[in-house]
Amino acid sequence: MTEIIFSFDTEDFTSSRAADGILYEANLFREEGVKGCFCVVGLLAKHLKEWGRTDVIEALSHHELGTHTYGHTLHPMINEYTDIDDFYEAQDEVIRQETLAIEYIKDTFGVDRVWAACPPGNQKSYVAMYAYHKMGIPIYADTFCDTASGTGAYYCNIFHANYTFGIEWFLRNASEDDIKRVLDDLAKRERAVIYTHPNMIIKNNFWDQLNYHKENLVPFGEWIEAEDLPEEITRRVLDNMRVLIRLIKADPRFKITTYSELAKRLDAEGERIVHYEHLVEIYSQLKEGLFPVQAPLSLSLADIMLACKAFLCGENEHLCGDVYGFLSKPYEITEPLVVSAEDLLSSCDQIKEGEFLPEKIKVGDQFIGPADWLYAALEVIFGAISVEILPKSQLPCLDLMPEVRDCAFKGTWQHGDDFEDRYLSDRLRYQSWTMRFLPESKINRK
Repeated sequence: MTEIIFSFDTEDFTSSRAADGILYEANLFREEGVKGCFCVVGLLAKHLKEWGRTDVIEALSHHELGTHTYGHTLHPMINEYTDIDDFYEAQDEVIRQETLAIEYIKDTFGVDRVWAACPPGNQKSYVAMYAYHKMGIPIYADTFCDTASGTGAYYCNIFHANYTFGIEWFLRNASEDDIKRVLDDLAKRERAVIYTHPNMIIKNNFWDQLNYHKENLVPFGEWIEAEDLPEEITRRVLDNMRVLIRLIKADPRFKITTYSELAKRLDAEGERIVHYEHLVEIYSQLKEGLFPVQAPLSLSLADIMLACKAFLCGENEHLCGDVYGFLSKPYEITEPLVVSAEDLLSSCDQIKEGEFLPEKIKVGDQFIGPADWLYAALEVIFGAISVEILPKSQLPCLDLMPEVRDCAFKGTWQHGDDFEDRYLSDRLRYQSWTMRFLPESKINRK
């Protein structure tokens, strides 16, 4: 059965008229008995209250809420201000801005928490992923870090669920047969997130294209408002949206759920504790390739590395917690070398919990990469007194996540011309040691 989540990019803080789209969609879904997640820009939450849009605020009280960042495309955007060398400085700024966004959401709507973080466009900053997790948000939506079949994955400590199908343009001219064909495709997935932008059933253009394309084009508050769509298009989209909902509800292939329900199931995973007897199965899988494991429990490569350190240091078990990848490309040896068990044990102090993993590790009088250390540690745990290390890749294959594998942010979407992408794209890949999948997910690790 395919899980369906409805997610709404609720963003236009420049137009009270555009907020009618929120009202229409929120009420329609409520009438059909379906709860969606409206991911709201912090400035929009603030302005809805200032505009006196109590009708929109009341309509959203029947749904769950997420954050769509503080200012969406207000420059500098989240990618632009986190593309710096100092991760902790960047993370502090994310937390500062996004805490303000969530305060606006909580104040306007009277909610206790938000269930998802959904940065706009391709603003997929690894810094924000870590920051949102630290802020207690369970789901990262509209992501690069998910599989093509929608299994979901942990990446940078937060669970990712990608957007699957956008409906506002599709529904302008779709027939019922067109909708059924889309549902046939969605039924092949484990999870599908159907998304829409409520402002785009009212307006003929995106608000940020007019006001924030590559730069702040107008002074704050002096915005250019997009023209309204013809009323018949708005009505057609809403009518087709109702058809879509009813077809999904009547189809036994689907189960409608929410981010909050997904988060509660993730919480049920409980503590992940690695025991010595787990290592045989773990090592057997790692011999097939450098990749996270799903059995006997869900573990990232960083989890396994920290567990190996614990066992080398005489501990009986390892309780998995937050993990971090690398801030630069991991070191790769160029020729075979041999390390001793004694030197490997002495190197354990270079690997610290709650910190980014070292890109290179000094073992005796030579350096090796983190994957080299991981495989050597497993050999030593199983009794080897020395280990020969051969040159190999230090990062897992990312073919399951081609958008992470191939991402290059510079010159894309609404980024300013001065945005260099000096760190973000590469560092997103370097966090692949934090990637892990739920045990029941159908993952082909080859």
